[in-house]
Amino acid sequence: MNNYYNINNINNAPLPTMRTFQVDTPASTYPVSLTEAKAHLKVDISTDDTLITNLIIAATQLSEEYTNRFFINTVINQTCTTFNDLKSLFKSKVVSVTHVKYYDSDNTLQTLTSSNYVVNNQFEPCQINLVVDGSFPDIADRIDAVECKYTVGYGAAASDVPNAIKQAILLTIGNWYANRESVIIGRITSELPQSALWLLNTYKVQVVWQLES
Repeated sequence: MNNYYNINNINNAPLPTMRTFQVDTPASTYPVSLTEAKAHLKVDISTDDTLITNLIIAATQLSEEYTNRFFINTVINQTCTTFNDLKSLFKSKVVSVTHVKYYDSDNTLQTLTSSNYVVNNQFEPCQINLVVDGSFPDIADRIDAVECKYTVGYGAAASDVPNAIKQAILLTIGNWYANRESVIIGRITSELPQSALWLLNTYKVQVVWQLES
C-alpha cells in the first residue's frame, strides 16, 4: 500500500507551498473485525473471508479519507514549506506531537524546542501555535523546510472508535457485499452509501489551509 500522499497548494509566494504527509507507523488493526463483519452480513462460512477482509480494509480507508481522520492510532509525518502550514494539521484526531523539525538558514536540520510552541488539539483541525511573545526561527528556502511528526486516532484498539463510525463501515461493507456481482474483480468501489455518509458527517473535519500573506 502506498502510504505517501501529496496535497500541494501553489500560491503567489516566490516558493511554491507544499504540504504532504506520509504514514510513519500504520494502525495495528481495523475498527471492524472479520467476525463483526460476518455477523453483520449473516455469513457463517469461510468461503468469502478474503473478500470480506478486503471490504473491511477498503471501507475503512474510504471512510478515513472522507472524514480526514485515522480511526486507530497512526503516526504520520507532515512535511511543509513554512511554520504557518502547521496552523492546520492535515489529519485528526491528534493524540500527541512527537517533534517539529526544520531546516535552519544554514540548511541544517534542527528540532524545535517543545517549550516554544503549543499544541491546540481542543479544536479540529489541530493547530500548532507559538507561545505568547514567541517567534519561529528562520528557515531555509526549500519546499520541505518544516516537518511535524504526530500521532492521530481515537485509540490503539478497535473498541476506542465511536460506534457510529463502526456502523458506517459495516453499512458500507454490507452494501458492497450485497452488490458484489456487479463489481469488477480486483476493483473496489469508490463510493460510500448514503446511510454511511449520514453517520460519518458528524466526524468529518474540514481542513482549511492558511496561506502566507
